[in-house]
Amino acid sequence: MILLMAAFVAKDIDGNTIKLDSIVQEKVVVLDFWATWCNHCDEELDKLKENFSGREDVQIIAISQDTRRGLGRVRRMAKAHGWDFPIILDEGRKISGRYGILGLPTVVVIGQDGKVKKKIIGFNPKLIDMIEEGIERGKK
Repeated sequence: MILLMAAFVAKDIDGNTIKLDSIVQEKVVVLDFWATWCNHCDEELDKLKENFSGREDVQIIAISQDTRRGLGRVRRMAKAHGWDFPIILDEGRKISGRYGILGLPTVVVIGQDGKVKKKIIGFNPKLIDMIEEGIERGKK
């Protein structure tokens, strides 16, 4: 897969500015496209937290398809699950559209060279192994 990342600047649900191209220079980025109404999305995000939070070489960014009206629900879910990574509301699906996201959950792994290394559509029991493969391909 040789697709270039679709750079973006966005605010997370805590008001912090997330600038993708700056993060990619330092770490491999795992974008997780999800929503509160998605059956397997919370399970997938829990697996990402369990396996990748705290790693120096990886940054998880969760991109929610919920609207601003659902912000309270997003915050409650993040707190209940202890998710400690940035969460962005993708109102109007501007970011999702640039990555061709058609179903949830979807994971996109972006290497430090700015190229998409892996795209995983739907919940998969081998998710962590697939992401690890993308991470390894994405390191400088």
